[in-house]
Amino acid sequence: MSMIHVELPAPSDVVPIRISGGASEIVVRRPAGTAARVHLTGWVSTFIFDDQMYSGVGNDVRLQSPGYEATAPGYDIEVSSSASMVTITAG
Repeated sequence: MSMIHVELPAPSDVVPIRISGGASEIVVRRPAGTAARVHLTGWVSTFIFDDQMYSGVGNDVRLQSPGYEATAPGYDIEVSSSASMVTITAG
């Protein structure tokens, strides 16, 4: 694939999202105010998580948005694919 673009709805529970396979660009957008935790197990040239940019990352990067709680509604996202750019953002 060239691009994966996912628009997520507001969650009512903790929702696991798993993205695997190769793509040049992966974009995951969740509603504003919705917390997320991200586990990156693939390799990414550019990784953007909630307006923070990282270059050349992968193989076990873990980040979470402020206010993330394992039992509150939100997204638990794992990206195991390799990509040129991965963006996970709220808005």
